[in-house]
Amino acid sequence: MAKKHKTANSSKFLIFIVVLLVLVGLFFIHFIKGNENANYAEKKIRTNISTIATFDYSKVTTIEAQIKKLEAAENRGTFDVDKTLTKDQYRKIFSTSAILGDSITEGLVDYGWLGGEQVFCKIGASIINGEDLFTSAANTYPGFAFFAFGTNDMGNYNGNADNFIAKYRSLLEDFKAVSPDTIILINGISPPTKEAMEANSSLKNYKKFNNALKKMCKEMDFTYIDNTYIIEEHPEFYAADGIHVTQDYYPYWMNNMILKAGL
Repeated sequence: MAKKHKTANSSKFLIFIVVLLVLVGLFFIHFIKGNENANYAEKKIRTNISTIATFDYSKVTTIEAQIKKLEAAENRGTFDVDKTLTKDQYRKIFSTSAILGDSITEGLVDYGWLGGEQVFCKIGASIINGEDLFTSAANTYPGFAFFAFGTNDMGNYNGNADNFIAKYRSLLEDFKAVSPDTIILINGISPPTKEAMEANSSLKNYKKFNNALKKMCKEMDFTYIDNTYIIEEHPEFYAADGIHVTQDYYPYWMNNMILKAGL
């Protein structure tokens, strides 16, 4: 039995080495083509070596799927998230997508970045009262669906992330039942300001809720989108209440969604 276990581990190690060589070769090809500078290429190699160390090597098909997913991320990794496109360009890119959320999401329409046919939102929307948004969006059979809920839910659920996720999961399952081919992406909750959290203690749960969202995405094989860096790097994007954002936030947010979806 010990010998069999040792053989299995040896096979996994050999597969790991092969995958490692393939990925390193891939990144150096990108480097030679001039798609990345030296520092960026080196950083990407280190990052992805760490990523493949977490791969599941139990099945060849599983390994292949993980490689394809990593390659897809690498292929869209040169997208400039700091470049603002025109409103027409954003509308075209998201033409086959649906974006669902609350009043923060509503800013995409209010500021004219996207059209109302692409965005399903309402002020105060949450998982508790947003079932109609899920139903309406699912019935458009979008290629991609981006969800942005949680800010209001932290208060509605009194900080109970488990109940929040249970309801969220149920609505997402219903969405997929209607539109099974839609690719699902879940936006995390952007950090409120310190002042906003002092004024509303429920907002202090944003990290706990984001961790719960990450876990849900992993279990349901959805993509989690972390937008935290945007507001951390650009605190000037905060609106006066420390929760909502100015119109300058939205190109960064859309760019991050484009990047993560590979649109």
